[in-house]
Amino acid sequence: MKKENYRLLISSLYFNYIFQGMAAIILSQNMANLKIHWQASTAQVTLVMSAIGLGRILSLYFSGYISDKFGRKKTVLIAIASYMIFFCGMLLSPNYKLAFFLAMFGGVSNAFLDTSTYPTLVEAYPDERVNSSLSVLNKAFISLGQFLLPFITRYLLQHDLFFGWPFILCALCLFANMFYLLFARFPKSATLIKKDTDITTAPTPKNRGKFKIDGIALLIFSFVSVSLFNIFILWIPQYAESMQIVSHENSLIFVSLYSTGSFISVFFTSGIVKKGINIPKFISFCLLISGISLLLMLIYPSFATVIAAAICIGIFAAGGIWQLGLALMLELFPKKKGKCTSYYSLATSVSIMVTPYITGILSEQGIAYVFWFVILLNVIGLIASLVIVHRYNKLVKRLVLS
Repeated sequence: MKKENYRLLISSLYFNYIFQGMAAIILSQNMANLKIHWQASTAQVTLVMSAIGLGRILSLYFSGYISDKFGRKKTVLIAIASYMIFFCGMLLSPNYKLAFFLAMFGGVSNAFLDTSTYPTLVEAYPDERVNSSLSVLNKAFISLGQFLLPFITRYLLQHDLFFGWPFILCALCLFANMFYLLFARFPKSATLIKKDTDITTAPTPKNRGKFKIDGIALLIFSFVSVSLFNIFILWIPQYAESMQIVSHENSLIFVSLYSTGSFISVFFTSGIVKKGINIPKFISFCLLISGISLLLMLIYPSFATVIAAAICIGIFAAGGIWQLGLALMLELFPKKKGKCTSYYSLATSVSIMVTPYITGILSEQGIAYVFWFVILLNVIGLIASLVIVHRYNKLVKRLVLS
């Protein structure tokens, strides 16, 4: 009966993630128009994109505190309001400097949405198997948003319509969802910690890894894995257009192909992990395939290799390996799960903040340089993953022998 009561609420919460997916790519999809709108260079537009990561970093701590202190409903309403400021602000800003400030609200909403939605899931469905399967839908809804937006943008380009309609549509849909959530009934918060009796009797878990080696390797992986697909979806349309593979409006469809691969991979990854696959080896395999697909695209630029790269990055780089890396982090360092999770998320936020600006500078020398930079990051990530494989296998052997 409880599941029935919260089904509409959970659907509404995940509806927000469609627009989180759109927010991640909407600036890159409209880069040419925004350069004219703000009278800015490519590097200045990508600086605005970097502000999303900065906003996320600045709000990570406060979002969790506000969620626990003031409740999930207020936190998710803050998230939606921040996204509305982001989408409207990009259109209303007369220059990139004001847009940079308002783009930070995109990062703020990202953090507040996560810290309100995931706890609500756990509190609505305490069964771990149920809330774990529901958590997978987060990435699926993000992928859905990233699948739909390129088609909308392509339609506007082909019919010579105002580029700002997707921004307005996102803001209106979020406002409608906000109106529903204002009156929705949320489950009771489960953040109150039990008294000292429970704390003292619980055994303190011991860390299994060395943070200076295993932890740093996983933080590098966190940075790299997010960088791979974020840079790819930001720049693949421009790459395909610059190589004269497709026209500008058709180049946007490669992001939809990536999103399709990502959507499928979310469920595929979840399924094979349940069967007990070696996670570090699987992560290394995914990075290897991603690197090979990118290398082929750069050496032999063609319609076929770009399609292959888009699908491979969607499946192998964006289909849940970041979450697997976090699971490994918590397995190796169970003593301070909260701190390790914050470090891991911080590495992600740094990536979202710095890579758009770096690649924006590189793009002015040539779009190909952007993807050579991605390959360099892929190699660094692969080396870090191999360190994790070696260390993890030694840990497993030690546990078996003991």
